[in-house]
Amino acid sequence: MQQILYLVQKEFRQIARDRVMLGLLFVVPLIQIFILGNAVTTDVVDLRLVIHDADDTPMSRQLIESFAHTRYFKLVGREQRGGSTLTGHMDRSEAQLALSIPEGFQRDAVRGRSPALQLMVDGLDGNTAGIALAYAADISRNFQARLLEADPGLARRGAAIRGAEPEARYWYNPNLESKVYIVPGIMAIILVIITVFLTSMGIVREKEIGTLEQLLVTPIRSYQFIAGKIIPFTILGFLEIILAMVFVWLIFDISVAGSIPLLLAESALFLLTTLGLGILISTVAESQQQALFVAWFFMIFAMLLSGFFIPIANMPDAIQTITYANPVRYYLTVLREIYLKGSGPAELWKETASLAAFGVCMFGAAVWRFRRAHG
Repeated sequence: MQQILYLVQKEFRQIARDRVMLGLLFVVPLIQIFILGNAVTTDVVDLRLVIHDADDTPMSRQLIESFAHTRYFKLVGREQRGGSTLTGHMDRSEAQLALSIPEGFQRDAVRGRSPALQLMVDGLDGNTAGIALAYAADISRNFQARLLEADPGLARRGAAIRGAEPEARYWYNPNLESKVYIVPGIMAIILVIITVFLTSMGIVREKEIGTLEQLLVTPIRSYQFIAGKIIPFTILGFLEIILAMVFVWLIFDISVAGSIPLLLAESALFLLTTLGLGILISTVAESQQQALFVAWFFMIFAMLLSGFFIPIANMPDAIQTITYANPVRYYLTVLREIYLKGSGPAELWKETASLAAFGVCMFGAAVWRFRRAHG
């Protein structure tokens, strides 16, 4: 036990003396969370909109104002009566949406008929197109509701043509803010990067400067050496998580809805996997450059197949099967469930069991491989 404590002290002293390492541990992750939390977003704003108003009536102008006075759309062109050149704007990529208001729009609305509107959306980016279409439909419904509210007679005539309107309520993210969903995912990705890089490159650095051989010729055992390496990085991993939670709460106003001790316990299982992977990489790499490339090779797959960038449900069936072998997938789910929904152990037992299995297997493989390489 004493040997392990000496190694832990050595690691902390080594890290404390390295100002660059301290910056990478405690400053860079916060900068990444701040920048990525604001930059990685699926919110759609300022979509370029052109409108052709063939009706040119007070009601059609009110509808145009409804589209213009919102942060979702930016009116870049407006035509009245005459021939429409909306398709030209779309072809030249001057607009992402084109709204055409036909003649008789106000007449049909006043008479209680269903007024027609034509909306063209640039579908090159399917995600943006779908969101833009939903925004436009919502503005049109609200406009119609205001008309009916302002004119009781029109409401009676329009009642015959109004269909059922479902009332949607969004749980866990009432305002549908993408940062609420993205930021916890960024925390998971940063934790993976830091712990895998630190462990793998820390041990390989010992190889390069020759201190690893010096340590291994001492009476210290392999498990004591690994424990002496793992404990400091585990403590640093927990400090990273706690620091990130406080930062996210202060900057993004996102707090943990569930149990913080449960979140830390799940993180401990996940750290067992990432630190084990770091040790495993250090046993095959002979230099820090090799460790960097091998670690990056694994992390690219881990991040892209975790569901952080692309929903796993949208991936091909074969790729979805492969994602079950990715521990980041489970930790990401756990983090979002606890952070946003306040889920407990009963809801997360599958992910917990998977993380525990990955941690035991990865750590066991790392110890076995380390003994073979340096035993």
